Amino acid sequence: MAPDPPPTSRSRLVLLLLVVVLVGMGGVGIAAAFDRLDSALLFVGVPCLLAFLVGTVRGRGGWGSLFQTLTVVLLLASALLQEAAVCVLLAAPFVYGVAALVYGIVVAQRRPTGSFALAPVLLVVLVEGVLPGTRIHPEQSSAAERVVATDCATFESALLRGPRIDPEADRGALLRVFPYPTPTAASGRGLEVGDGWELTVAGGTVRTRVVERASGHLRFAVVDDTSRLGRWVGVRAGSLDWQESGDRCTATMQVDYERRLDPALWFGPVSDVFMHAGVDAFLAGLD
Repeated sequence: MAPDPPPTSRSRLVLLLLVVVLVGMGGVGIAAAFDRLDSALLFVGVPCLLAFLVGTVRGRGGWGSLFQTLTVVLLLASALLQEAAVCVLLAAPFVYGVAALVYGIVVAQRRPTGSFALAPVLLVVLVEGVLPGTRIHPEQSSAAERVVATDCATFESALLRGPRIDPEADRGALLRVFPYPTPTAASGRGLEVGDGWELTVAGGTVRTRVVERASGHLRFAVVDDTSRLGRWVGVRAGSLDWQESGDRCTATMQVDYERRLDPALWFGPVSDVFMHAGVDAFLAGLD
């Protein structure tokens, strides 16, 4: 069994933990004060700073101290952000990865061959969403396709009376854990321009209006969104198309939205995966 560290080393570790936790929570507070909780300032800047502090203090710290400290800060940030804690949870793998990269760079710099060559790359990622005009491809779209009926006349009649979300429909393992993009109820009727649907989504509603109608095609716009989904994405519009082939009717739905979390390197693919699952669940639940 390894001997306990001497009192001076133990005190140094406790002090380091206290300092980095305070710095970490201070970083979260600064991001909140400047309304940048959805930017790379939180998901990249804070872990970079913590990793730099842990890496530059010599002693019995190392990788273990880094990840213990980062975990404490993530848990505290989740408690502070409350409903947005799921964003922190989804960002956790990226946060740990960034912190490990920065820590590795700082430790390598202590050696004669050390280098900060990756620092400019991290700087570019860090400013995304913080400075005006620095967001990368925030406008995204996700689509899904499903067989929805044996014939399209039946499907269109069902849409005409209004969408009815089947609560027993299989939404997949992902949305059972993180149900944010999944409508649980719907109201409204009609398929003509001006008709509207209201979808219940994650503690609020998303109200839509038909803006384009053709045979086998609907285009709709979102006119109001009070759901918690708005913390992740701002749904703009979408389309629903259906066509008959043989003894089945296939529907394709696309949703256009603005990603509201940065950096795009991580949250771009994550948003697409979740929104695709949500669109697919919507089609599966139509009854």
